Amino acid sequence: MRCKRCGHQPDESAKFCAECGLLLKDPHIDDRILLALASARDGNQKEARKELVHLLEADPDNALANQLLGTLYFKQGTIDLAIECYEKALVSAPSFIVAAYDLGVAWYHRGNMLEAITAFRRCLSIDPDYNAAHYRLAVALFHAGELSLALEHFEQCTSLTPEYLMARYHIGVIHERFGDTRRAAREFIRSSEGVIGEVSSLYHLAMIRKEEGNQAEADELLARVREFARNANNKDKAKA
Repeated sequence: MRCKRCGHQPDESAKFCAECGLLLKDPHIDDRILLALASARDGNQKEARKELVHLLEADPDNALANQLLGTLYFKQGTIDLAIECYEKALVSAPSFIVAAYDLGVAWYHRGNMLEAITAFRRCLSIDPDYNAAHYRLAVALFHAGELSLALEHFEQCTSLTPEYLMARYHIGVIHERFGDTRRAAREFIRSSEGVIGEVSSLYHLAMIRKEEGNQAEADELLARVREFARNANNKDKAKA
């Protein structure tokens, strides 16, 4: 790492630049990371950000500090800065899977599905069984219109974690778009198991039953959808 002030290339073990005396590495880096984590946990985002920025001034290639700072930026809604931090973390540590995953999430929220897909595929190149990356990749592929590829990763997700019900819901939606309502209905039923009033699955299932001519079951399912909506509305009013 070259000195930021004078450009001198010091020895790796040097803490100060031999040419200009600039502090090259913060001797309390680990303490600063712990302090930043504690501040973030206590809700003091400003203090956490201050510690990480200070740390990165002395050690700009610190992958963990860049990833943590990226997460703080992401939470405050400054997604472009978050992306910049995650990318810096990955330059320093190419196999830092958490940074790759966070980068994918940030690109997804930025609306750039192609970059999100690249990031999640990077996660899976590091760990092919990273279930959350399969799910996120599938969602990004779905929004990019790559339904067949999305289906593969949703199915991989349910293979790794059978109880991942939202993946089953998306599998149902894809089969429904492919015109295979029988398989779609099966997935909507499974995705609503154990979830009280899984409204999206119930609604899609109701539309399938209506198309099949089973109006009685369709009406029953739609009644459950309306009940779910009323309960959700009452909960919101109670909180307000």
